[in-house]
Amino acid sequence: MQYRISASCLPFRWSLVRNLLIAASVTTAIANPPAFAAASSRKSCFSSSAANSSSSSNSNSNSSGCSKMGDQQPGNTYQSGSSSVAFVTTPDRESARKLARSIVELKLAACVNIVSQVESIYMWEGVISEDPEYLLMIKTRTSRIDDLSKFIRENHPYSVAEVIALPIQNGNPPYLDWIAQTVPTRAESKD
Repeated sequence: MQYRISASCLPFRWSLVRNLLIAASVTTAIANPPAFAAASSRKSCFSSSAANSSSSSNSNSNSSGCSKMGDQQPGNTYQSGSSSVAFVTTPDRESARKLARSIVELKLAACVNIVSQVESIYMWEGVISEDPEYLLMIKTRTSRIDDLSKFIRENHPYSVAEVIALPIQNGNPPYLDWIAQTVPTRAESKD
């Protein structure tokens, strides 16, 4: 009996969910390495042995030409958890686009992805419902989640809008820095 099915057999929405879960577990593993993993084992080597001899003066390199993952590189100023991804579902493409555009225009987020045709199965007023929806994946500062949530509640077509946020523990440093540069802090937004 086969318990696993190949990814090609999964509908797109399940592939998306699977990929989000994989990304979350990888992020958790990177942010919280197991206790038995020594700090010295978390190194990444980017240069060959020939390059090592010519770059021995690099302060971020050790004798093997490796740098620890936690070493700060120029432009890599991201602090774990300072940005978040918020998930919001909408009933149709028009409301998804309207919310997404308004969120970005108001600088409540740097980017909003719209994923079409996710299928939601949920309990509402004692009845199990199944509906196609659109999923917004919103990248913003963690400090702006309350403002984002308030805006969505006030402008969403549902009486109870889904707003779920997860902190971003790690990722591509230039992208994460771009989020911070694009979305003003609460104090900056009031100026």
